[in-house]
Amino acid sequence: SPSGIPAGAPVLVGTPADVVDLGYNATASIGIKPPLAPIGLRLDGMFNSFEGKGGSGTTRIVAGTVNGTLSGVGMPIPMGYLIGGLGMYNSKFDGTLTSSSSTDLGFNIGAGINFPLTGFSTFLEARFHYVDGEGGSLKFIPITFGLRF
Repeated sequence: SPSGIPAGAPVLVGTPADVVDLGYNATASIGIKPPLAPIGLRLDGMFNSFEGKGGSGTTRIVAGTVNGTLSGVGMPIPMGYLIGGLGMYNSKFDGTLTSSSSTDLGFNIGAGINFPLTGFSTFLEARFHYVDGEGGSLKFIPITFGLRF
């Protein structure tokens, strides 16, 4: 998984999804994968933001994750890959009358597909993130499109 810059739309899952709208995601990735090896390592820094329905506040999630990738061998889609790992997630809610913040350990798992081009490639990826925090669990799925170089 070479380095990349994806962006997209994260979707909260569960009860929090009832009070926020679709958000946005920006990520920076640094990856290491030998050319013929099916296994790679990728570090991601992510920023996700969601606006509350009816102007009730803003939720943002900043995370740093360490992920393993598996591509090539045995994949049903030739340019597909699997990704998963652990990370630290800082979630913050800023509302009209209240504010809260929490930093917790979480994990992610997902899949993507690469679209090779001349000199660089693009990719589409979706990952499920789960964070078990002080105020309950937080689950979200960023669907991102990006450039790899």
